[in-house]
Amino acid sequence: MARQGSMLMSALPFSHVLYDSERGKRCDECFSLRSDELKRCVACKFASYCDKKCQQKAWIDHKKECQHLKLMTPAVPDEAVRLLSRIIYKIRRGVLEAKEWNQFENYPERTIHHVISHRELIKNDPAMKRKVATILYETRRFMANDSPSDDDILEIYGKVIMNAFVICDELNQPMYVGCGMYIGPCIMDHSCYPNAIITFSGITLNVRAGTDIAVNDHKHTFISYAELLAPREERRAQLQPDYYFHCECTQCSNDDIDRMMLSTKCPNAECDAPIIRIGDDFQPCTACTCSNFSAIYESSVDEITRWSPAVYKQLQEWQQYGKDILFGSISKPSSRATFC
Repeated sequence: MARQGSMLMSALPFSHVLYDSERGKRCDECFSLRSDELKRCVACKFASYCDKKCQQKAWIDHKKECQHLKLMTPAVPDEAVRLLSRIIYKIRRGVLEAKEWNQFENYPERTIHHVISHRELIKNDPAMKRKVATILYETRRFMANDSPSDDDILEIYGKVIMNAFVICDELNQPMYVGCGMYIGPCIMDHSCYPNAIITFSGITLNVRAGTDIAVNDHKHTFISYAELLAPREERRAQLQPDYYFHCECTQCSNDDIDRMMLSTKCPNAECDAPIIRIGDDFQPCTACTCSNFSAIYESSVDEITRWSPAVYKQLQEWQQYGKDILFGSISKPSSRATFC
């Protein structure tokens, strides 16, 4: 059994990039907020590091990238292309794993090749046609003669948009500072009622048990890819186009949970019970049996119903900001990137 709050997994990224919005403020390697102490790469003058140790650590991944950046400055590619190229070069060097620790039982061997890409689904998705064409063009342009085949680019692209995590800084603003591919954590499946949570310490991704988990196994450990405050249909509408599955988790399978999420407080001042609304009909209070709902109460509920989606939309826009910096206009968002 894994106890609530216990560490289940800790992982460094297989590959990661800093968002351009944080360039000049944070170290490209460790993402530390050190704007007054950063030192630029003397070759490309694009990447910056907090000290020589970080620069040396980053060099093996930055070396090839540095050559391309020098040739393309100032028209450097966005973060998605640079992350793809870093992963491609790393695989070519024969590096297939990332440093990580976990306490799961029966945990399988994991390399970048085990990460699912859904390449064929993406290739045949009409909504992705323009985005795929753009990412292929931009990657070929950046990597030039080093560029792999279109199928190989699409394979890595699929792995990224299906599995990448937005890296968060929970203590400073903005919250979203970069993105990374984490081989171990992306093995965990989705649930709208997750039993594990993800936090970050720099670029290290930590998975902790949100509740007691009876079976200490990755197959029984769930994170959420969707916005948990959203109603069921909103969650499903996000998951289907992004991950190609219709969610049937325990949260989505229970109509009462969704109705409770959309309920309002009983108008009786002495009662705190919820009032369930099915369609346009308010159900009697199960606690005080109140069933006389005034026109003011009903209009107030209607106003809240109209107002709530606007608030939810704002939350989505804040979260999308972190995703769009990674994928911009050339890909669909990775909802795993929602978590921090």
